[in-house]
Amino acid sequence: MTDEIMVTLAAAETLTEAEDVYRPFKQKRKTRASVAQEKGLTPLAEFVLEQTDGDVTAKATEFVSEEKGVESVEKAIAGASDIIAERISDDAELRKMLRKKIVEVGEIACKLLENENAKTYDMYADYSEKISKIPSHRILAVNRGEKEECLKVSIAVDTEAFIEAIKNVYVKNQTESANIVAAAAADAYSRLIFPSVEREVRNELTEKASEQAIKMFEVNLRPLLLQPPLKGKVILGLDPAYR
Repeated sequence: MTDEIMVTLAAAETLTEAEDVYRPFKQKRKTRASVAQEKGLTPLAEFVLEQTDGDVTAKATEFVSEEKGVESVEKAIAGASDIIAERISDDAELRKMLRKKIVEVGEIACKLLENENAKTYDMYADYSEKISKIPSHRILAVNRGEKEECLKVSIAVDTEAFIEAIKNVYVKNQTESANIVAAAAADAYSRLIFPSVEREVRNELTEKASEQAIKMFEVNLRPLLLQPPLKGKVILGLDPAYR
């Protein structure tokens, strides 16, 4: 724990943002980046991230080792790229920015699947709606359709625009190293960031929709419960004290 981490955690407004801060320290399953780190390619990744005019190929030659499973310069650079991609993916501020942007401009997109119950969800065939405008009952409906394997539901965004946003943060110039970082940024978004953030956004939408559904149920139930059971009669209620 450092002062910087403490400040960032204190500023987190949601559990998801707090988890983003924890992400770089989280015990991960075996990943392409962790394998590359085990092969000693972290210094090469650091060299590439600096984006100097240095010769990447010449630097990568230093890490070629059959004993460590790095048989060629290409494999050394690929391993370093995996480390960079994971590092970009673990950037809490970047994830927060992308998540917010996805909610602002993204759309919930549905495709009808072949299923005997699919006709129930005909209205959602080739359906899409902005995340910022979709009502709670529709979120719950498409979730049901997905659970019943009648709908394929995803979040649609302008992928290229989001990749460019990441490059604007991480790519410093037009050197050979910068080109590798740009490719790693695209890989980080497509392979690591978007699938994860998509799940987070959909979970958040479902939570909000469920809360709204419970509130509506409460509003509708209250007058029913407060109705007199029999007009003009006194009703005695017994509480058996079950807990």
